[in-house]
Amino acid sequence: MTFLATGGVMSWGIVNRKVLGIRAGLNDWELQSLEREFVETTARIVTSQQQSPTAKGVLFIDMAYAISQHRDWLQTPVFSALLVEFLQYDHGLNRGDAEILVHDVVEAAMTLGLSRPRKLFSSDRDFLTWAYVCAAGASDEASLEADLGLGRAVLRKLKEGLRALEAVDNNTFVSEYDSMLAAIVLDLSQQSRSNTWAIDCERIKFALLSAGGDNAEAYILPETLPVIVDALMSIGYGMQFSLSDRPSLAELLVGAGLIMEVKTASRRKNQGYALTELGARVSALKVALTVPDKLPAEDFLKLNNQWQIVVIKRTKSLTFEYMVRLLSEYVNKLSPEVSEAIAIRMIELNPDGFNGTVVRKILNSCNMTWHKASIIRALKSGKPSVELVNAIAVELTNSAAPGVRLAAGALLDSWTGN
Repeated sequence: MTFLATGGVMSWGIVNRKVLGIRAGLNDWELQSLEREFVETTARIVTSQQQSPTAKGVLFIDMAYAISQHRDWLQTPVFSALLVEFLQYDHGLNRGDAEILVHDVVEAAMTLGLSRPRKLFSSDRDFLTWAYVCAAGASDEASLEADLGLGRAVLRKLKEGLRALEAVDNNTFVSEYDSMLAAIVLDLSQQSRSNTWAIDCERIKFALLSAGGDNAEAYILPETLPVIVDALMSIGYGMQFSLSDRPSLAELLVGAGLIMEVKTASRRKNQGYALTELGARVSALKVALTVPDKLPAEDFLKLNNQWQIVVIKRTKSLTFEYMVRLLSEYVNKLSPEVSEAIAIRMIELNPDGFNGTVVRKILNSCNMTWHKASIIRALKSGKPSVELVNAIAVELTNSAAPGVRLAAGALLDSWTGN
């Protein structure tokens, strides 16, 4: 399509992810029909006529992606309201033009049959709850922006909701929904006091609804969702949790992107299931809160990356000394993301203890350059000392790896204010 070849102000990573998401969610005929409606409507509105071809291309990518990501919510008023806000704050359209464009393109999407309406959990409040739990479970802001596809103004509002239970700035959100969002945050906060992983259960609920619609009703009951969390944990631990006698549940969990089938090399015999990244993410908190106080390093290494990161962040019994051992003896068996998370946690626990001597010991244990770079990036969260500056300067001067030199140079620049 013409507009899908367009880049623009978004980072390439987000643009690429959105284009891939559009291709996965819409066929060529659906995409061509939406583009035709987009072109016809933008020709009639003033602010769009003033945009460059590149800006129009990015606008179309954002709208097509928002529709492909939110087919469950196209008939929900708050979705259209937030999409209008997105076009105002991220694309510079005036409100009247944004309302016309959203109305016409969303109507076209529903005429094409792209909407997946359901009766269960489909209100404005449910959409905002879904958006909030996405924000709570996101690994980073770029992933959240791609998941929601509704721009940075909405992201800022959701992030504020995560930090406080107060009404928020009406200038960056749809004012009529502010009190509803505040009530959602308060409600989930109260739920989390009685069930620590309540937000994870909400994320699972919406994933199951997206995959199964109203047919998922039996699996999203308050008494059923914790059982599904336990099932995900069992699968993640490699235990013999069999879904062979519950094929409908297995199909739903696969469709929801929580698990995937694992087969033999010959592909003739199904060996069971493994967690997806989402499945690992929504079960990680319960894992972190239920691991033994004295978790052997060898057992820590058996956890998947998502679990390792959350265990490091949330398990209070893991000491600074335990983490020194992890990075000194096992850093090459960890992913760079996990190594960085461990180093950041060490700085939080004992900033003075994460000194030049410890850092040099860990860096000398790294066989691969991306591990070294991840440790160096983590140091940005700490305070520099003469010993640390000298240790990083050595890496900048002596390392043959461009990634290590880049990380070291960026860290020294941040420390010196350059």
